[in-house]
Amino acid sequence: MCALLKQMFKRLPQKFIAIGFLAILVFYSSTAWCAQLNGSATVKGTVTDKSDRQALEGTTVVLKGTSYGAITDLNGEFIIEALPSGEYLLQVSRIGYKQYERVIQLTNNQTLSVNIAIVQSSVKSATIEVIASKERQKQDDPRTSLYRIEPMQSKKLAGSVEDVLRSLQTIPGVLAQNDFSSQIFVRGSGPDQNLMIMDDIEVFNPYRLYGVISMFNPETVSSVSLITGGFPAKYGDRLSAVLDVSNRDGISTSPFKAEINASIIDANIITEGKLPFDMEGSWLISSRRTYYDLIIGPILKDAGLVEGDVAFPNFFDIQSKIALQIHPMHRLVFNAVIGRDNVDVITAERESDRPDSVNVGDDSSNDVFGAAWHFTPKKHILNKFVVSHYINSGDSRFSGTFVDDQAYTDDVLDSLEKAGIDPALLAFKAVDSESSFEFKKISIDNELSINLERHLIETGIGADFLNTSIFFYITANEAARAEIINAQDRGTFGNIPLDEVITQSTSYYRAHAYIQDRYEAIENKLFVQPGLRLDYYRLINKWYLAPRFNVSYAFAPQTTLRSAWGIYYQSPGYEKLIDQNSFFDLSVGDSFIKSLKAEQAIHYVVGLDHWLDNQWQLKLEGYYKEFNNLLIQKKETTTEYEVEYLGGDPYSVTSWTFPFAVSDKRLTSIPINEGDGDAYGIEILLEKRRINKTDRFNGWVSYALAFANRHRDDLTIPFNYDQRHTFNLVFDYKINSWLDLGIRWRYGSGFPYTPPVGVKPRVVPLDEEETVWAIQRETLLGDKIIFSMDYGDEENQNSKRLPAYHRLDIRFTAHVGMGKAMWQFYIDIINAYNNQNVIGYQYDVVPNPSGGFPLIERSEQAMLPIFPTLGVNLKF
Repeated sequence: MCALLKQMFKRLPQKFIAIGFLAILVFYSSTAWCAQLNGSATVKGTVTDKSDRQALEGTTVVLKGTSYGAITDLNGEFIIEALPSGEYLLQVSRIGYKQYERVIQLTNNQTLSVNIAIVQSSVKSATIEVIASKERQKQDDPRTSLYRIEPMQSKKLAGSVEDVLRSLQTIPGVLAQNDFSSQIFVRGSGPDQNLMIMDDIEVFNPYRLYGVISMFNPETVSSVSLITGGFPAKYGDRLSAVLDVSNRDGISTSPFKAEINASIIDANIITEGKLPFDMEGSWLISSRRTYYDLIIGPILKDAGLVEGDVAFPNFFDIQSKIALQIHPMHRLVFNAVIGRDNVDVITAERESDRPDSVNVGDDSSNDVFGAAWHFTPKKHILNKFVVSHYINSGDSRFSGTFVDDQAYTDDVLDSLEKAGIDPALLAFKAVDSESSFEFKKISIDNELSINLERHLIETGIGADFLNTSIFFYITANEAARAEIINAQDRGTFGNIPLDEVITQSTSYYRAHAYIQDRYEAIENKLFVQPGLRLDYYRLINKWYLAPRFNVSYAFAPQTTLRSAWGIYYQSPGYEKLIDQNSFFDLSVGDSFIKSLKAEQAIHYVVGLDHWLDNQWQLKLEGYYKEFNNLLIQKKETTTEYEVEYLGGDPYSVTSWTFPFAVSDKRLTSIPINEGDGDAYGIEILLEKRRINKTDRFNGWVSYALAFANRHRDDLTIPFNYDQRHTFNLVFDYKINSWLDLGIRWRYGSGFPYTPPVGVKPRVVPLDEEETVWAIQRETLLGDKIIFSMDYGDEENQNSKRLPAYHRLDIRFTAHVGMGKAMWQFYIDIINAYNNQNVIGYQYDVVPNPSGGFPLIERSEQAMLPIFPTLGVNLKF
């Protein structure tokens, strides 16, 4: 057997060139691995219900702290093979049952048979259940659009860089902004409309490395649940979706256990163990940090490409959790997350000394502290009391001097450089900005669940006390100012106030109460869950009552129909600013702010869930979302200056009129509730689940047909992330006992964008009071007019589509055991066939070879090229 394996290792570089490095790593570990294999052990058995001895299909059986595990089949049977000798903690988990744990000792060539009877749990938690993704959603669960991602799937998913939010981008109805961001856009909504919860605590801006990855550590997460529509009354203050993430407890059978993981993004260390002094409970501490910045920074500094003390984009975070069972009825949980992101790059001591220089700095923090008390006074009652303190803050600066790309083509710049022209003489754009923010939130929540014979009653009450403050200032020279206005015209971002110091600080609170009842109306057939939520938003001094209704009907044991309807509200607030595409000034006056309304969405969802057998699931859903009272930026009449063409050489100032004043409406930063919209579509998912050791593959294929629009001023404009067709293929194949293959292919039709309709002379003010205007000229090359892009009026916004996006990611993962240590080596090839996916276009003004008006030259701005990454994981 070992000889065959070694021969296979030798052939790997020929068969799989892309994983040559992986093959070398595993080859050097093969001798130890084969020694383990020759003396491997097996655990097998059955899992039953202790009350009636019925076999329990779909139960999760794992050896805790290792990658070994199985799912019970139709007969409740499982088998875990090829185990190294040693001591393990066998753990059995299933929804509605108490977790079972047992220490087992294995020796070489041993086959251990165990028969396990688990006890039904007396209490069903009011939170989203923590289960493996392989277990079916029960027919008595009326929630629609519910998806669960197993933490191991987040780690192994090809192209996800082991990130939780990126793994969610494979779910129907969930879109990615681009290759560089982990933000999620759900069913025609923005990321600011998603509620993010971690261990019963709402978090804002849940990102690290400025959006590249999320704050959720895949090594410590125990469950990830996403509801993409029709969520029940216990969730509020968001219009679109709910992401609920829970972190696991530490191991409680050993005083210390450690794990090390290194990926392309960061290094990750996890330590855990049981509490000291014979206390019943556990502790867990994890820490992540980027490391590439420690390598790249000194290299670029030595090369003279950067100056001063340099910090390339980096982050670190520390997470901890303590779980303490102080009494059979009382459990205490303490959580803490401390995160820091930093960048500090200066390409020139004085930016004005040379064009194309930048000075970028940012230091931000994201800290969470929480304490929870779980009280079970009766076997059918659970009360959860949670107190948390959340702080998200940051300070940033940006200044830059850039050659005016509308004044010079690349060829002209090359010739000027060869001629030795001083770069300081060139026309340039200059921007200088500073900003800071701080969002503080203290939350107090109490949730009560009462599980009766045919009712599951859930009720809760809570309040959030917020203090938000921002400082913002940006200034720009005339050339940069014109480009900023152009970006606003094409909808790249909302209005940015220039030369205006914005300092705002607001304190307010939100309060809520809810009740919902899941009722078994027809035994084993019809389940209904009406709910009612009451919210009070102090910032706008308004109450809102939001009814919700969910229903499920079991046509057969394999087929369930689910439907949902509900009204949802979202309050204005700076805490949602990071994920918004527009800036809103909430300091325009207390009476004006109180005249605002909460944004509203109405969800209609219907879905059919059918199991073809115990492994294949077919899911079909249709949805419609109506948006009302959306916050948009108010338009106000302003004075603009334009010119008209008189004929002749368009580059000559004499061919144009003097600038004249016209009245035009432009966006401001003042919020008003005059936006609305809709989003609707159909989603299909076919999933194959791995339920036993003999299954070699699992995965899913999904397709979504979606439409998303926004309306204002009698215009219908496609939503910025309106993607008509989305196709996902996720495939995980177990090549043999030590090597896994993961494949992910994604196709998406193009997002909308705003193209230019032509060019126009750039008109700039000549005095600080902006009373005298003139056409801007470039004097170095002959006193020629500088042209800017003309993006037309609002009817042109998002009128074109980018090319379709498609990307193939491939991952190979090898598992190697050495004694009690478990190694994983992987190679993850992102964009394996190197497709040039377009994130946007760069437009430049170029001379017309035939004379006359200049032409527009378009160049593509691409996302990630082919990008192989390596990683290693060690558990000991």
